[in-house]
Amino acid sequence: MDRIRTTVQEIFELESDGHKDARDLYSDEMAGFFIKTEDGSYTLLSEQRENQSETLHSIHGARTEAFEKFVIPSKLKELADEGAEVIKVLDICSGIGYNASAVLDYLKDSNVRIEIDMVESSIETLAATLFVPNICESHSYIKKVIENYLIEHEYLQFNKVLSSLPQNITINIHVCDAREYLKNAPEKEYDAVFLDPFSPSKSPELYSIDFFKKLKEFLTPTALILTYTAASPVRSAIVGAGLYIGEGPQVKRSGGTIASRFPDNIDTPLSFSDEKVISLSDVGVPFMDSDLSDDFYTIIDRRQNIRDRIRGVTVFPSSNKLPRYLGLDPEKIEDKKLRNKLNNYVKEMGFSAINDPRILKILQVDQNLPSRSQIIMLEENLHNVLDEMKNENSNNDE
Repeated sequence: MDRIRTTVQEIFELESDGHKDARDLYSDEMAGFFIKTEDGSYTLLSEQRENQSETLHSIHGARTEAFEKFVIPSKLKELADEGAEVIKVLDICSGIGYNASAVLDYLKDSNVRIEIDMVESSIETLAATLFVPNICESHSYIKKVIENYLIEHEYLQFNKVLSSLPQNITINIHVCDAREYLKNAPEKEYDAVFLDPFSPSKSPELYSIDFFKKLKEFLTPTALILTYTAASPVRSAIVGAGLYIGEGPQVKRSGGTIASRFPDNIDTPLSFSDEKVISLSDVGVPFMDSDLSDDFYTIIDRRQNIRDRIRGVTVFPSSNKLPRYLGLDPEKIEDKKLRNKLNNYVKEMGFSAINDPRILKILQVDQNLPSRSQIIMLEENLHNVLDEMKNENSNNDE
């Protein structure tokens, strides 16, 4: 990503100095930064963090991911079919514009106005969009909006993208940290939010409980937040923010997460196994960022410190996927070494085995309830059982 940044800055400088062919001169070099995915669309590599980098999209298909994980499950077409005059979308970490482009294609036959706010922190990523090989007409609209933004803000001078936006479409570009956008944006309600940063380990600031609380203020009653990640700390943060939660579509073995203000908007609940992981173990500790201003390391370290403090004390350890085994008959676990490890983890907390009656008591929740309600009940049950055990030990000591 550093090379992309440097190259784009060189293009900005040349074109600002009046070189009309600056983009043409660098087109081959920019093409080398793109990775072709399985559906023929393209993606970029991220900048490195902790000596690791990621692609902006799934290598199985960048445009396919935009449709299947974000646009189709957003229920925007249903909203348009029900007579909505305008549909508003917030595209967080909009990258090279595939999610926004997919919205335009998905709703192209609907008689509706479309407003999209694209929030992207990297001006270089936005500029790189101009060099993405053409894949569809709707993406050329995105390119044109980005080019207009770069000209208006004096990064570029010349109109080279031969496209014009249809009159029913409004796209606004916001180059900033998404946290700053939410803190400073005027009152507005969106029908869908696409949350598409890098993974939680790379961008924890955009997956914190405080971020979701703020995001909740921007949702219509039927709006959905859609993200490709199924990470437990993210799902825990969603629940902690007061949102209802469900499974997102599974694409190439990888599922996502959907959230909303009301349970009726959620079609597919989480599995009970996932609910146990979120509610009963240290891996379910969410990222926290109370002022929406902390840096990467502060957020990561804060969560890790909390996990270290409560693991095996007030929550079960997540080691060896223990939460998923809670309540099962250990004798049915064929791997004797694993069986002994799992039982030893819970014995250190005062239980006899992973199917101790008190653990079964913790797991007693109405599985017809929404996932959010089940997660909260599991947390309360764990707290109550541990308190009972503590009181019992105190009485025995007396």
